[in-house]
Amino acid sequence: MLFRFEARFAFRLAFSSLIAGTASLAFAQAAPNTAAGGITAYSLEELITIARRDSHVLHSARAQALAARAGVVSSRAIPNPEIEITRGPVNALQAGAPSGTGQGLLVSQRIENPALRSARQRAATTGAQGAEIQIAAVENAVVGQIKVSFFNLLRREEELAATQEDLLLTEQIRERIRVRTRSGEGARFDLLRADSEVTIATKEKERARSRVAQARSQLPDTFSVRGDFYRAIPAAEYASLREALLSGNPEIKRSLTDITRAEQQLEVERQQVLPAVSLRLMQESMPDTRSVRAGIAISVPLFDRRAGPIDEARAQLIRTRSDADARRFDLAQGFDTAWQQFQGALKTVQALEGGILQQARTIVDIAEAAYRFGERGILEYLDARRQFRIVRNELIEARFELFAARAELERLAARDIKGE
Repeated sequence: MLFRFEARFAFRLAFSSLIAGTASLAFAQAAPNTAAGGITAYSLEELITIARRDSHVLHSARAQALAARAGVVSSRAIPNPEIEITRGPVNALQAGAPSGTGQGLLVSQRIENPALRSARQRAATTGAQGAEIQIAAVENAVVGQIKVSFFNLLRREEELAATQEDLLLTEQIRERIRVRTRSGEGARFDLLRADSEVTIATKEKERARSRVAQARSQLPDTFSVRGDFYRAIPAAEYASLREALLSGNPEIKRSLTDITRAEQQLEVERQQVLPAVSLRLMQESMPDTRSVRAGIAISVPLFDRRAGPIDEARAQLIRTRSDADARRFDLAQGFDTAWQQFQGALKTVQALEGGILQQARTIVDIAEAAYRFGERGILEYLDARRQFRIVRNELIEARFELFAARAELERLAARDIKGE
């Protein structure tokens, strides 16, 4: 029982590739399980499905897209005609002139500039496309955050399990030393040191429990997660991911769409400078006469040349282009940073799982055997266990950093990293 955790850890390492080969299929087909106490356990894929369905941020983005599509309908609307009806008495000013009631009818229909109408429709359509892309951008960000939170909770739960194992083993060691001390085979100093180690292990366990609660607060309430923290990490190829970033990242797509919309909005403002034309049809009825007239009303842009709105639209276009360049630079820089983190964490995991952890466990075995046979003191044994815990905790931390860097790469590239 003394090295139950080490044996379990080594077993996971030996079969991690086999487990990872079936993990994705199992997650995709499994339904939520009910853990002890009636708490539902979710896989990563199930949490992502829930987030896509219930995320308030996504609901807001979808509502914005609906509003943008409504704007496209508005841009295609034809101006309504205006009808004016007048009626009133007609009094004769000269003798013999007829008197009675006069009435008039005026119908006016505004004729839009075809270029203005086309520019407005293009701007609205581009805005709707941008809103649809924004849904993908928000969903991409939500999924990335869910992945990081999921693996962070797995990390904290793994740390808690490790501290529980440490506490159990430390208590067993203390009981063994207590027996030796009572029989006179061990020094009382060894028992004091063992008591101190139990106190430290208890404190680490409570700290790990608190970290689990903090990690759980970032995901839905009353639930647990199920996933393999020691799954194999598929290889990632820099060039393909970088290309996917430039071609498929929704934030870059949205930036390009914003530039197009700003260009079209500038064209809308320019087209509004041209004269507006309205067709007019008038009919006037008097007691003794009736007349029908047709004409054209033109608004002449003599004083208001829309210089202000045009300059505003031009400045907005410059700003949009600058924002797009800055966003593209930030994403490329973030990608390179995530790639370096991924490579660094991968090398650390490979080194630890490739022999360092096993070597540390072997040293613990040797130190325990030496202590049992009286060839080494308790200090050497406890020091060996402490070094093993450091290596084990480094592996847990490196694996989380690997998962987090992978999630960031997948978010930036807007696609999952598949195994070879």
